[in-house]
Amino acid sequence: MQLRRLVGLFIAMIFVLTTVTAFAAEDSFFVIKDKNGVCKVIKAKEKTPATIAGPFKTKDEATKAKDKECPPKPSGKTSKSKGSSTSSQ
Repeated sequence: MQLRRLVGLFIAMIFVLTTVTAFAAEDSFFVIKDKNGVCKVIKAKEKTPATIAGPFKTKDEATKAKDKECPPKPSGKTSKSKGSSTSSQ
């Protein structure tokens, strides 16, 4: 009877420790750059091969780092003026 009680207690302790460890592993925020060169902030447990910055505790910190590491590219579009051109005939 004592052996069963000890085994049950041991299994319960293992379960509790595993559960606590799983919840203690907090997600962090990382800045990644995908294959198209687009930077994103993601929430993950660990770094990925595409990680360029992180880990960060808050999303705001990660967003600031993203703005620093991947500044917005100026758009290549030029706007044409919509003024009418007059031509003499």
